[in-house]
Amino acid sequence: MEIKEFESLKTLIQLISYCFALTSNTLLIFLIVTKSPKKMGTYRSLMCYFCIISLIFTTLDVIVKPNIYSRESAFFMMMDLRNRMLPRYIEECLMSVLCGCCGMAIYGIAIHFVYRYFALERQGRLRFFKGAYQIFWFFIPIFGCLNWTFIAGYFFAMNPISTGYIAPMIEEMYNISINDAAYSAAVFWPPNEQGVVEFHWRSGLGLINLVTSMSLSLSVVIYTGVKSLKKIKQLLGRLESKFSKNLQMQLYKALVAQTLIPVLFIFIPFGILFTCPLFLIDCEFLSAPITVIYAVYPALDPLPCLFFVDNYRNFIAGLFSKNKKKIAKVSVVTDDCISKNIYSQR
Repeated sequence: MEIKEFESLKTLIQLISYCFALTSNTLLIFLIVTKSPKKMGTYRSLMCYFCIISLIFTTLDVIVKPNIYSRESAFFMMMDLRNRMLPRYIEECLMSVLCGCCGMAIYGIAIHFVYRYFALERQGRLRFFKGAYQIFWFFIPIFGCLNWTFIAGYFFAMNPISTGYIAPMIEEMYNISINDAAYSAAVFWPPNEQGVVEFHWRSGLGLINLVTSMSLSLSVVIYTGVKSLKKIKQLLGRLESKFSKNLQMQLYKALVAQTLIPVLFIFIPFGILFTCPLFLIDCEFLSAPITVIYAVYPALDPLPCLFFVDNYRNFIAGLFSKNKKKIAKVSVVTDDCISKNIYSQR
C-alpha cells in the first residue's frame, strides 16, 4: 500500500474510531449514572472515570494523528508538523501526553480488575474504595499518565543521536523531513561518531520503566482476573436460582472480554514493539497495525459493559424495540438481582 493511501486510510480509521469512542463512552456514562443500581456505589464513579480516560485518549489521538513505527534497533511515535497551527513545543507536549494516555489506560484496567475481585470476594474489602480511599485509586492512573509522559518527553525525547538514526526512516516511509516532524523515540544501538555501535543507556532506562509499569499492571490483571473467574465458578456451583446463574454467566463473559481486549490490543503488541528492537529483532511489519490499534482501542474498551450487562443492553435494545414495557420489567429485576448478589457486602 502506498504511503498516501495508508495515511488516508489511517486518518479515516482514526476519525471513525473517535466518533464511535465518543458515542459509546458518552452513552456508557449516561447509562452508569441513570441505569445502574444505587448499591453499586463507588463502582459507578470508577466506571465513569474509565470512560473519561478513554475520551481523553481518543481525542488526543485524533488531534496528534500519530504514526508508530519500528525498524532495526528503534521504535518511535511520530507526528507530521506540516499544516499545524500550534507552536512546535506544544505539539511535542501533546504527543508526550498521548503516550501518557496509554499508561493511564493500563493502570485504569488494573484498578477495574481489583475492584471486581473485591466485589466477588465479599470480604468487606470494598471499603478501601470508599471515602478518602477513592482519591488514592483515582490518582493511580494519573500517576501512570505522568510516568509515561515523562518517559516520552525525557528518556525518548528528540536528541541528535535519535534524530540521526531515524531521520532517514521518516523520510523514506512518510516522505517527511525531520525538520517537519516531532517524535518520541527509543534507539537502543545507534552508531557513535566513529561508526561503532554502542548501547544507548538513556533509551534503555526508559524501556526498563515502560516494561516495569506494563508488567506490574498485567500481573495485577492476570492475578485478579484468574481469581475472579474462580470465584464466579464457585458461585455458579452454589446458586440455585436460574436467573442468578444467568447473571453470573453475564459477568463471567464480560470479565473474559474485558481481559482479552487490553491483552490483545495493548499488552501483547506494545510489549513486542518495545522489546524486539532491544534485541535487534526487526518488527517493522507491526508498525501499521499498531498505529491502527492505538486509535481503535478507546472505542473497543466500553463494549463489554454495553453488551454483557443487562441493564445497559436492555436500555439500548429498548431504543429500537416497540416492546419497551417488557424490557423495562427485565431491567428492574436485573437491578434488584445485581444489588443483592454482586455488590452487597457480608
